[in-house]
Amino acid sequence: MNRWVSKQTNGKIKDLIKEEWIDSNMVMFIINAIYFKATWEKQFSPKNTRKGTFYLPFDKTIEIDMMNIRTTVPYFKGQDFSAIALPFKGGNFDMVIILPDEKVGLQNIETKITPESLKTISTGFKSSFNSITIPKFKLQSEFDLKEELPKLGVTEIFDELKANFTKLIVERTPNLFVKVALHKVVFNLNEAGVEGAAGTVFGIGSKSGGGLEFTANRPFLFYVRDVKSGLILFIGRFHPQVNAG
Repeated sequence: MNRWVSKQTNGKIKDLIKEEWIDSNMVMFIINAIYFKATWEKQFSPKNTRKGTFYLPFDKTIEIDMMNIRTTVPYFKGQDFSAIALPFKGGNFDMVIILPDEKVGLQNIETKITPESLKTISTGFKSSFNSITIPKFKLQSEFDLKEELPKLGVTEIFDELKANFTKLIVERTPNLFVKVALHKVVFNLNEAGVEGAAGTVFGIGSKSGGGLEFTANRPFLFYVRDVKSGLILFIGRFHPQVNAG
């Protein structure tokens, strides 16, 4: 299973399945993997990448590599944020960056994000010439969906007494419920473009018991989408963590 995930993600996601998950009560794993690699329609020149100050909450700052380019891209100005869409070659996909205005925390923007608000941004994009500065970064995250999904109201699938998969699968083994749910993602952004991979596993067991400056120098949201359908392939936040003190 891990070899399959590694192959599907070009070696970016390894060891998704943990050996200790496999026991006599584990019935099956449902695994999903995605790999995406694309180059910018207009690439950033490495010669224009330089160290810059990135501003974090509580007056903290870090120095990171910032990429720079002057080009025309779709731009949208919201009430307390701005957004751009950086197109990839071929025109089928792009990467949207939602940047909160200064003194507007990223969390305030995240609480307002809905399918409707994302649609408003997409339909409101206007082509504009921008001086763009964004970080060059690599992200790797792992989420325990048994902790995250209940926050969205998904609870019964994890309850060995309430879970019911009879409409999804033929339960040859009774009392099935989700014992393991994990999502892992790797996302690299550089001058050439974007490379991303993600893997998700559910382990099911039985009961055993324009002339504008767009400078992303503070935490922001980003997502890679299919331009035509609006389908989001990857979504995340760039919010580096620093040690307290």
